[in-house]
Amino acid sequence: MVEKNEIVISIIIPTYNRRCELLICLDALMKQVRISENLQIVVSDDSNNLNLSKEIALTYPEIDYQIGPHKGPAANRNSAAKKAKGKWLIFLDDDCIPSENWFKNYYKEIHQTKGTVLEGKTIVNRQKERYDEVAPINLDGGKLWSCNFAIQKNLFLSLDGFDEGFLYTTMEDVDFKDRVKQQTQITFIAESVVVHPWRKRIAFANFFGRLKSQAYYYQKQGTKNTTRFRIDRTKIWLTGIFMELAQLAGFSYKGWRCYLDKVLFNFCMIFI
Repeated sequence: MVEKNEIVISIIIPTYNRRCELLICLDALMKQVRISENLQIVVSDDSNNLNLSKEIALTYPEIDYQIGPHKGPAANRNSAAKKAKGKWLIFLDDDCIPSENWFKNYYKEIHQTKGTVLEGKTIVNRQKERYDEVAPINLDGGKLWSCNFAIQKNLFLSLDGFDEGFLYTTMEDVDFKDRVKQQTQITFIAESVVVHPWRKRIAFANFFGRLKSQAYYYQKQGTKNTTRFRIDRTKIWLTGIFMELAQLAGFSYKGWRCYLDKVLFNFCMIFI
């Protein structure tokens, strides 16, 4: 039995320098939810856009706007989760558009399930047109991308949330999924769909930061610097040269700089 003033669900939307995308996300979300005493929406802003808080306050006064810790994406999510009042946390990225019944299906499953972690479906808005377009697609589950999942707050806190050792947006999702799967099963909710538009990746952007995140992940796994790791990464580099080139050719070489980025990145991964 839910008490009148008890917050059951907190929807958490971390954001960083994506004003337009965030407002599109919030507009789609607010069309399907009705803020009550049992629901909370948290926007945790890691940017320095002082006008955004005023804009959200005017347009969506019911939203709980917070200033992020400015320590990376993992820390931003953790900060919002710790301050959230709900027994359940639903994570939604600022550049995602929740489908019409996205929240309804999460709400239904949360009140019926005996599980502790729920994972939604993530699709894209169109066919891929360039090699350098990226999106975290999740059609069948097993990904637990941070852009679309729900978890009981107690479990999230017991796992210490996302590892803040990942200072860049690389591998923190994978690490979190690994730790969740050691504790419990993940239930896939195919009806809770978000649309993640393709993003054009900038070649060599934050190249060394991405390498550091990969190195940190494999160090945690205990596989970094092993002979087996270097052999496997060498195979990935060699086969990737030709497989990725075939993909690039399929896009008429649109995004060729990102091909060079990936080949060099895979080469550097051998020696992290």
